[in-house]
Amino acid sequence: MQPPPRKGNYVKFLKNLHSEQIAKLLLKNQNECDLLEDIRSFLIKKSSIEKSYSDALLKISVAFLNKKIANIPDIKTEGSEEKWNMWNVWRTVLEENETAAKARLEAIEVLQNQINDEAKALRAHKLQIAKKCTDHLALVQKELHSSVQDVDKTKKFYFDEEQSAHEVRDKAKDIEEKLKKKKGSFFQSITSLQKNSVKVSSRREVLEEKSSGARNDYLLSLAAANAHQTRYFLVDLQNVMNTMEHNVYEKVQEYLALLSKIELLTCTVVHNSFKKVRDQAQQLSREYNMQCVYLFYPVLKQHVQYQFEPCDGDSIDHITADHGGVVTILSQEAKRWATRIIRETNNIKENTRKLQVFQALRDSGQKNDPNDPNGPDLETKIESLKNSIRRSEIAKAKAESRIECLKNGDGNVNVEEWLADMGDINAELQRSNSTSSLPTDGGATSAMTSDYDSEDYGDGPSDSPVPSDQPQSSSQDEEDRPDSAEIDKDWALVEKERQRIEQLTAGWDDPTQVNWEETRDTEEKTMYPQTAPEEPEGPVYKCTALYSYTGQHPDELSIVENEQLEVFSVDSDNYGWSKARNYKGEVGYVPSNYLDIEQETCDPETHDTPTTYQLRSQISFSSVDYMVNDEATNQLQHCQSDEDVEAEEQSSEKSITTVWEKKDGGIIEIPSYCIALFDYDGNDPEELGMKEGQIIKVVDKTTHVDDGWWVGELGNKMGHFPSCLVKECYENGDLVPTPTSENGDSDFSNEDHPEFVTSGPPPPPPPVFTPPELPPTHLFPTQVIVTQPTPIGDHGPPGSFAPRSST
Repeated sequence: MQPPPRKGNYVKFLKNLHSEQIAKLLLKNQNECDLLEDIRSFLIKKSSIEKSYSDALLKISVAFLNKKIANIPDIKTEGSEEKWNMWNVWRTVLEENETAAKARLEAIEVLQNQINDEAKALRAHKLQIAKKCTDHLALVQKELHSSVQDVDKTKKFYFDEEQSAHEVRDKAKDIEEKLKKKKGSFFQSITSLQKNSVKVSSRREVLEEKSSGARNDYLLSLAAANAHQTRYFLVDLQNVMNTMEHNVYEKVQEYLALLSKIELLTCTVVHNSFKKVRDQAQQLSREYNMQCVYLFYPVLKQHVQYQFEPCDGDSIDHITADHGGVVTILSQEAKRWATRIIRETNNIKENTRKLQVFQALRDSGQKNDPNDPNGPDLETKIESLKNSIRRSEIAKAKAESRIECLKNGDGNVNVEEWLADMGDINAELQRSNSTSSLPTDGGATSAMTSDYDSEDYGDGPSDSPVPSDQPQSSSQDEEDRPDSAEIDKDWALVEKERQRIEQLTAGWDDPTQVNWEETRDTEEKTMYPQTAPEEPEGPVYKCTALYSYTGQHPDELSIVENEQLEVFSVDSDNYGWSKARNYKGEVGYVPSNYLDIEQETCDPETHDTPTTYQLRSQISFSSVDYMVNDEATNQLQHCQSDEDVEAEEQSSEKSITTVWEKKDGGIIEIPSYCIALFDYDGNDPEELGMKEGQIIKVVDKTTHVDDGWWVGELGNKMGHFPSCLVKECYENGDLVPTPTSENGDSDFSNEDHPEFVTSGPPPPPPPVFTPPELPPTHLFPTQVIVTQPTPIGDHGPPGSFAPRSST
């Protein structure tokens, strides 16, 4: 505080000071009230949040506690460490959460009662007494102003009297000096000076007396004012401040301390609760939980094992071979189950490898197999592989148990020998399979397809070389069949496959390096009956394959780049297709713009008969799978003469037009079949969907009403399908010629079979990349909607050819 000025009005300065003090006291009181309101508002909002959380926690804890929790008791034994099962630990978690919620609710209630309400009352009281206190302080200050005002008056009177006395004192001093010198002025004598000196001295004494009185009054009033100031500052002002505070500092201290104490108590309750939960959770173990579960559900511990129950009087409980025939049967059993073990082991290895590949693709973010984008998703394939592995492991365990039973018997069956033999055969077949894949022109690998792969393995995902007569999906049924003839069949198939693979691999050669003269003079023996290929009519031309092509239909020929061919029907009204024959004698249609045809014909003298070209049932560079049976081979070969053609027409006509025939005195129905030329998705539940190449059993053709729709059966589904998208065929899929019309004219025309057309020298071949014209018979009718394009296996060069139906 600044000291009062030495000169000036004390009252004016004091009034300004007191006004500022009252303003600051009111501001101080308002700040204290604001702090109380902030504490109260904070606690209200915090309590609301805590109450909502505690109510919700209490609600869910009680709800889960009221649920039916498995009442699996703990195993309590004296002297052992206390343990809990997970159901009881979970119950403890719920109970401790309930305890924590209740503790929080109690804390909220304490805060509301002891802080919120008191803080609100204290703030209201402070606001109420602030006006009264300031009014009282103003009254005290007014009294102080009166005291200070007296000081100002006495001070002014003192200054006035002292100034007058000082002037008279100076004048008397001058007169005394002149009298001492006895020197008067020209106008004043010594006598007059003496008279003035007496008069001034008298006046000086009076003024000095007044000055002394004024000084004394001033000092007395000043002492009184200072005493009043001290009283005001030490008593009156402090009392007003204390009254306005109303112990606010002690209350705030109490509120904050109580808040901290309640929080610590709540945290202690929660800490103790979850410390208990943690200690119990650390004791959890699967072994102890399973012991409690087995004690509560004893049925889960029952391991069912069957014991041999002999008949009365029979004391033998193991396998014996007391008779000669039994030894043979046991040996067959050993073969059978040794084969099964090897097969399932290979299945498990292969499926595990595929499973790891699919899992790696899934972990990398893939949804589908990149090699099979239209197939099932990775999750479906992974689940299927896991099921296959599980079934294989079960089948392997059962087979191993049977083998172990044979080992422990007295049947004198050398099980280890059979297992070793099967292992050697397995390794040999794996080596054979690894060498049976040859690279194509695109650098891809074409795996060998044979009866061994397609029949012995069925739908199984494994490339296991162990043969079987059933698909893997039916392995469970196969295992349970007590068919002893199957054992010999499996063993015979293994030997047969091994011999056949050796024969096949020995006959492989490069079709691009063929000596046709040497080939014509060489006769090869095959495992299947030989059928004579058709005799070409007309000139035969040599040509070279410009590109590789894989046949899409049975009557098409697969070729590789630079392969030497003979063409005897060059694009003869067959819409860009020519009939060719390779060095093996295989005949079929190939795209004309894939061939470089020489203009010179072959020498008729050096042209051997077609009987020198024999079909080989093996895998080659220019084929995918030539494993055909005798019936299919005979049906694929065309007639060699006009008489054969006529006989074939008559036989095929009978097979198509004859729907009923007599058999053993009764009438039976001869079913007819057709093959799908294109994909078709049914647009109605009554329509039958089909894929290209599927064989459909024709149920009804709606005789004499040609509306373009037939009724057929595919699998277990029957429905209508467009007749323009199919071609009649035999049951095995071989196409049949069109039957003879009623007027005797045959529809077996040269347009459908260009191999019977005799032509002169062919015209110049079209440009290599010129696509052939699409024949009218392959155009879709306007009433038919094909939802999917016909898939093409191998794509040729730019400028592709028109797709051929399997006619």
